[in-house]
Parts: sequence; C-alpha cells; structure tokens
Amino acid sequence: MIKLEKKQQIIIKSQMGNSERAISRELGISRTTVRKYIKKYENKKQELLERGEKIGSEELITEIVEKPKYDTRNRKKIKMTQEIIKKIKGYLEENKIKKRNGLHKQIMKIKDIHETLEESGYDIGYTSVRNAVREIESKEKKVYIKQNYTPGEIAEFDWGEVKLEIDGKLKKLQMSAFVLAYSGYIYMKLYPKQNTECFLNSHASFYEHIGRVNSKNVYDNMKVAIKRFVGSEKEPTEEFLKLSIYYGFGYRFCNVRKPNEKGHVERNIEYIRRKAFSKRIAFKSIEEANEHLEKTLSKINRKKRKHKNDKSYIELLEEEKQYMKIKPVKYETGIMKYSKPNKYSTIKIDSNYYSVPEKYRDKLIGVKLYPNKIILYSDNKKIGYHNRTYESHKYKLKIEHYTKTLIKKPGALAGSTALHQAQDKIKHIYKNYFSTKPKEFIMLIQLMNENKINLEEINQAIKTLEKISSKDITLDKVKILIDKSNITNTRKIKENDIEKISRNQLRRLSEMMV
Repeated sequence: MIKLEKKQQIIIKSQMGNSERAISRELGISRTTVRKYIKKYENKKQELLERGEKIGSEELITEIVEKPKYDTRNRKKIKMTQEIIKKIKGYLEENKIKKRNGLHKQIMKIKDIHETLEESGYDIGYTSVRNAVREIESKEKKVYIKQNYTPGEIAEFDWGEVKLEIDGKLKKLQMSAFVLAYSGYIYMKLYPKQNTECFLNSHASFYEHIGRVNSKNVYDNMKVAIKRFVGSEKEPTEEFLKLSIYYGFGYRFCNVRKPNEKGHVERNIEYIRRKAFSKRIAFKSIEEANEHLEKTLSKINRKKRKHKNDKSYIELLEEEKQYMKIKPVKYETGIMKYSKPNKYSTIKIDSNYYSVPEKYRDKLIGVKLYPNKIILYSDNKKIGYHNRTYESHKYKLKIEHYTKTLIKKPGALAGSTALHQAQDKIKHIYKNYFSTKPKEFIMLIQLMNENKINLEEINQAIKTLEKISSKDITLDKVKILIDKSNITNTRKIKENDIEKISRNQLRRLSEMMV
C-alpha cells in the first residue's frame, strides 16, 4: 500500500502526460499499482462530471482525494495464528530489552503492536492483539521470593513528593526517606529540591539520627546518584561515590521499573505522607514542617508491631545497631563551585543571583552550596553568606556588600534592591532617622559590618539618643554609644565602674550638642 503523497505524485505526473512506464520507473512503484490509481482517479472524475452537483457528489470527491487503504471487503478474516503470536512475543521481548537499558518511555504499547501488525499486512483486530498480549504476560508473571534480612545490613532510600503551605505559599517539597529492612525503622526529612546538596545532607542527617552506619543502601535509578547508563550498567556520580567512601556503605541500584526491589520504602512514603500531612498542611517554615514530621515518625516508630513479635521499630533498631559500624564525624555535605561576579557584583546559582562584597568584584568566588544556604569564599577565606532561594530569577542582595559604591552614589540608596531586601529593623532605622542623610546611613551599615556590631546594639544606642533628643540623631552620636573599645572594656570591668563610663559618654554627647 502506498502513502497519500505517492498517490498525489502518480496523479499529477499522469495529468502532465507522463506514461505509466515512466511514472513507475521514476517513483519506484509497479506499473500495476500506477495503472490502478490512474484508472480509479479517471473513473471517479468522469462519474463526478456526469453527476455534477447532484446528491452523492461529496462522497465521490472524498474517494478521489482520500488516503490509499487496503480493500478488505472480500478478504477473509485471519484468526490469531502462531505466526502472529510469535511476532507479538518478539515485540514484547524488545520491550524487555528497552526496559533493561533504561528506555522504558520508548516501549511499544498494545496499540503500537496492533498498528505494526496491520502495517505488515496482517488483518487482525485490536481486541485479539490485546487478549494475546495479556495471555502471554500472564504466563510470564514472576513469583517473588520472601526475603530474610540480616540486622544492620540493608537500608532502602527514595524520594517522595509533598505539597505544603509554607509561610502562606503552596510549595512542592521533596521528602527523603530511609527504611531499615530488618527493623523497619523509618527516617524522613523534607527538602526544597531533589538536588545533590539535599541528597548528601539527607544521608548525613540519617546517620547522625541513628548514630550508626549500615552495610548497604538500595536506590532506584535517580539522577543525583547515577551519572550515566553504560549499557545495562550504572555509573555513580562522583559526589555519591565520595559519600559512600566516607561512610563505608555499599550500594545497589534497582532494575528499571522494579519498585518491588525496595518495597519497604515505597510503601512507607505513601503511609507517612498521609499520616503526617493529611490533617495539617500549613507551616511557618520547612523547619517547622520537619519538626511535625519528626514527631509523627517518633510515634510510628514506637508503636508495637505484631509481625515484629510485638516489638516496636525503635526497639528493633537498638538490637540492629550492634551489627552496624561506628558513625564517623558528620560528613561535610557542602558542594563547592566557582563563579565570577557580574557587573552588579552578583553570582548566579541555578537561575538566581546573590550579592558578593564589591571589593571581590574581579575575583573568582568559591561558592559552597547547602540545601538552605550558600557560603561565599575568596582565597579560602569566608567573605559572606546568603539564605538560599529556590524560586526563579530572584536577586538576593545585602546592603553591606555595596557600601563603597553607595557612599559615592548616596542618591541610589532609596530605590536600591539591596535596601528593599534589608531586614525590617534596618529599613526602620533608615526611614525614621536617616532618610535625609543617606550617606551617614551607609557609613553606619559599613561600621556595623566592619566592626561586627550587631543590630541590637545600634537600636539600643538610638533608643538612648531618643531620650535626649529624638530629632537630632546622627552617625557620630551613635558611634560614641557603640564605641567598640568602650563596649569591650565595659564587659570586663566591675559593676561599680559602669556608672563612671556612662557619665563620660553623656558628657561627650552634651559637648557635641552645644
């Protein structure tokens, strides 16, 4: 059977005066087929010409331009034969090979097998093919062997998705899940993403929690653990191998589409998600949600289990621990990357931008990534940090990173993103005391940053000045009250000397106000 495009070419070339022989040679189609389509076209055109616009002309037009198809009117229906069954088995075997190679999204479904058989010339119904596939697969269903697990050996790991309202916003979170196969003990923790940082942190947190290390972990084919597939083999990522080396656990990856190979964790994710978050979904932070999850798990792990000889998971864990390795110091889960700041003195992480102190604008910055924070380094020296965001195309700027530039351009302060993102207490100080003195405000931020003065000390100094004169609060007066050497000395001297220092500070203030 030819395609519609070939039919069109036959008709057009015939209309242009080409012979059947020439058309056959040029298109690579038998003369018999060429003759059949030309004759059918001419007969239908003649019939349409004679009929004109009478009833039935629409059907003739459809027949003239329709896609070629097999004429099955006189064909004897073919029953399911051994030949067809053999072909179906072949397609199913190809599906198995694709699954083993991680191509489960490219397997043939029943409707694809049916279409392929039809294209091969077999006149077989979809229902017959479907029934044959089901019968073949039912005969091949496997019997699973019940396992006995050795204490301290196997832990299964997986991710589960949870949607919660965090600080008023509905967010999709990822729940890391460990289940010890012998004791049944469950440990889970919420993370913003299924990235490498969260994957590493989940393992470190698990081992800190149980205080020991089991022998082997079982995983499915997750991207954070597998770098690539090499045939039927899986090559682990470098970060995963480092984690395995540090804690000394072995690993095994499940076969593709075989959830039964880590059935403990698969079942428990759905169960814990329902128990912890079906009645409550709103939390102030991920930390609060994790506290709630921890309480739920504690209750479940302490429940007596009939199938465990009336022992709880936590009791069995204590028995299991004696077969586990001693836990080392918690693994450093931060991942170091390097980036060069742009003209705004920001670096890009994922799709977001984070400010870098402007004096490092032209240097290569080390960025250590954690699930909820990033730490900035220059020449192995810590130079700043940010709380990490998982939104898209956001800027996280700190005003203290731009003081040198803002002192030169104080007019840019009021509308700056850095001021807009500053703490509410800092914005309050600017709005109420320094909005007409932006340069002094910038110098105050610089003073705080360089001398490691906390915001509470600044607020306390301003409150003291307000008692004297709320309309005349300046940088110099604030500096006197938070003088670093005086504050340090005040902490060291005896209580009966505090009054003397306080009088000296007030005297200096009075002199400035004259």
